[in-house]
This record gives sequence, structure tokens and C-alpha cells, in this order.
Amino acid sequence: MLFHDWLNDSSKIILFDGGMGSEVFKRGIKPGKLPDTLNIEQPDVIIDIHKSYYIAGADMCQSNTFGSSFINLKNYKLEDRIREINLGGLENIKKACPPNHLIVADIGPSGEFRPPVGKASPDQWISSFEKQATLLEAGVDLWHIETMSDIEEMKAALEAVRIISKKPIISSMTYKKTKKGFYTIMGDSLEKCAQIQEDQDADVIGANCTLGSDQMVDLMKDLKHLTDKPISIKPNAGQPRINSDNIAVYDQPIKDFVNDIGEMIQLGAKIVGGCCGTSPATIKEIRKLIDSLEN
Repeated sequence: MLFHDWLNDSSKIILFDGGMGSEVFKRGIKPGKLPDTLNIEQPDVIIDIHKSYYIAGADMCQSNTFGSSFINLKNYKLEDRIREINLGGLENIKKACPPNHLIVADIGPSGEFRPPVGKASPDQWISSFEKQATLLEAGVDLWHIETMSDIEEMKAALEAVRIISKKPIISSMTYKKTKKGFYTIMGDSLEKCAQIQEDQDADVIGANCTLGSDQMVDLMKDLKHLTDKPISIKPNAGQPRINSDNIAVYDQPIKDFVNDIGEMIQLGAKIVGGCCGTSPATIKEIRKLIDSLEN
């Protein structure tokens, strides 16, 4: 399989895509609307975003299904459309994906926390993610379970995907930087998360979102000592500000972001890309960097 070939090639840095939500908002979609619904309402918009990332140089892009688990769709009263939203997401990215590039199934958090914060149980999480994974399995090359802030929810998602798929999984938590180190908002340390992700046999361990690229460099310095697995990194383009239209805007210069990505590659990151605020222009510049390193 191509992804395993890339992982096993010590000279290959795998380039992921950038942000989806921030690109959707650029095209006039109002905040508060679930971007995943565009898979069926405005598929051309989503196809165009995927294409722009592949053209910019991404080796692989992820489906627009971040919020398409059963529980999350239920929060939007869209659970009865889970099939068409997920299958629509697959159809769109298939239309955009060139030969010798990969399609990644994107699974994000359910939006429901476990007690005492919320009411979700591990069984409910597993059932929800399994429903989504069943719909995506046939059309993808690998999985990205991302932006998880609770390692217990990540465990449930990993278990759910493993029930129905043998394809590789990138397991990506989201962290805040504290005086004591990097922790999820649920209080899970970077060390604890890495250990559990290894125990659950994730193929790649990663971090994405929340942190800007400069803080993600510091996280990478710690994470490289906590796992022998390949590492995936997708930082935000700095910290957002809210503009007059109530939309998050990211002002970090692309050059600064790419310089930080270069440092993370030197530290051992195998897969790099961007999260909120990054764009095809960001990915294009990272592609230039990677090509210069490989030549």
C-alpha cells in the first residue's frame, strides 16, 4: 500500500492538506453552519477546496466529514442524513483526488463529553463512530481521527474504526500549552496520550489544532521522546482574532508557519500539514520546502 511505502521510506516527508473550515468560510458560508452539509448542498465548493490542496502539492487530503459522526449530526438534528453526508463527502474527494495520491477519512470529536462534563459513555461513542466509519471504509486509503481533547474518546474512536477497518490510522489529539507542559482540556498529558495511543496500536501519533506552529515546535520536541511511531503534525496558523463578521481570522505570515514546519521536520515529523487558518497557499510553500529537502 502506498501509505505504508511512504512511511517506510526514510527520505519521504508526507504532505497533508490544510484547513477545511477556514476555506469554507472564505467562500461565504456563515459560521454556525456545519461545513459537512456542503457535501450534499454545495458539492462543487468542497470539490474545489480538495482540488486546490492536491494541486498545491498535498500527497493526501481528508474528506469533509470532520463533524459527520452520528452523535455530532444528532446535535444538529441531522442524524437521519448521516449516510448521504458521509457518502457525499467521499464522492467529492474522489472527484478531486489525482492518481498516486491518497484519500484520508476524517473523523472528528462527537461534541459530547463524558461525565461529569457531559453524558456520553464509551459505548455511545463507539456506536457513533462505528456508524460513520462503516460508511467511509470502502472509499478511503487511511484514517485521521483528529482534534480529540479526551483520550477516552480517542480510545473509543480507535476501537470503532478497528472494528470495521484494517487500514492505517493517524491518531491526533489537540493540546494546550501549560506551565507544566502540554495537556488536553480534559487534563490528559502528552505523555499519557502518547502511551495510550501506542497501546491502542495507532499507526501514526499526532497533534493538530489549538496550537500555533511555534508552540507545536515545542510539543514536537517533547513528543519525539515519547513514541517510536511516526509523528503527524497539523498546527493552526497562529492564534485567531474574531473580525467584524464574527469569523476567526488568522494573521500569521505563511513564511513563519513554513519555517516552523521545517524545524518540526528536522525534529522528526513524518507527516506535516496545516489546520485552522492554513490554506492551499500555505501547502504550496510547504511543498517547496519539502522538495528542497528531498533534492
